[in-house]
Amino acid sequence: MRKEKFSLRTAQGLVEYALLLALVALAGVFILRINGLTVAQAYCNVAAQLGSTTACEKAYCQDDFSGGNDNWNGGNGQPAPGSWKFENGQLCGSGGANLFNSCSMENMQAADYTIHLEDVVLNKGNGYGVYFRTTLGQGNKYNGYTFQYDPGYGGGAFIMRKWVNGKELAPFAVASAKNFDFYGEPHDIDIVVSGDTYTAKIDGVVVLVGHDSSYLSGGAGLRVWDSTNVCMDGFAITPNQP
Repeated sequence: MRKEKFSLRTAQGLVEYALLLALVALAGVFILRINGLTVAQAYCNVAAQLGSTTACEKAYCQDDFSGGNDNWNGGNGQPAPGSWKFENGQLCGSGGANLFNSCSMENMQAADYTIHLEDVVLNKGNGYGVYFRTTLGQGNKYNGYTFQYDPGYGGGAFIMRKWVNGKELAPFAVASAKNFDFYGEPHDIDIVVSGDTYTAKIDGVVVLVGHDSSYLSGGAGLRVWDSTNVCMDGFAITPNQP
């Protein structure tokens, strides 16, 4: 009998404690609303105070490639080139074709941002590139920049080029990539676009910094050439970290 009474009292105490916690939580939410904050915003503010810069980072555009080519095209609304395949949660490109991210080309207003490519694997060929600050004119005569990994340039190099009316100019930034072996290995690529400064990172390590002030806005895309075959698991454009 004592054990039964003790069990009932314990259960009653737990219920009262849970109700008290619920009341405290509701009061907290009410206070946040009075101050014009959501619970998510409050969490983000606390995370920022604790030094986290990514806990509440929102992407301008992103794609895990599970929805096919809905977010991509060949420029100016043209279908995505057949050389780009969306399969098994990956995007793979081969041959020589451009692919542009519809979200960034049509809707994104931010001039500064970070492009992130997740687990990029170069299977074969002569390299690939990432467009940034790119705009499309008539006949897809685009203007913008690319960051490229080019194993055939100077024995292997990271380069940045400017594009004018669809034609690439000589690189305005070059760094040796002779010690990098990209084939068959996944790597994360980040391109930080800020003012007239463009910083490329491989797996978080800065490999190239370029400067040019010709284009101050524009979206993102991808390019491959020759016999290249490259695949990736994810794409995102996010605000630059402070």
